[in-house]
Amino acid sequence: MNKKTITIIMYLLMTIGSIFVLSGIGLIVFTDIYLTKGANGVMLIAVLIAGGLFLLLPSKIYLTLVLMQRNDEKQQASRLDAKSIPESVTSIL
Repeated sequence: MNKKTITIIMYLLMTIGSIFVLSGIGLIVFTDIYLTKGANGVMLIAVLIAGGLFLLLPSKIYLTLVLMQRNDEKQQASRLDAKSIPESVTSIL
């Protein structure tokens, strides 16, 4: 797989993880499942939130590293461009 495919998969995992976390929080806020179902309701909410975080965090770390790598490559390219300017032009500036 190339980087673009992996990046798309990571964005998809991040979206699915966010949906899991938000659905778990929604169950806490808008329903009384933790009261009516007891321990099973609490376990369901905990599994949704934990599963969402499990999907969400690694994808964020990967995407952050990819963005940092792209930024470094752009900075190196701009430094190379600055070094390629002749000294006669830089002495005028």
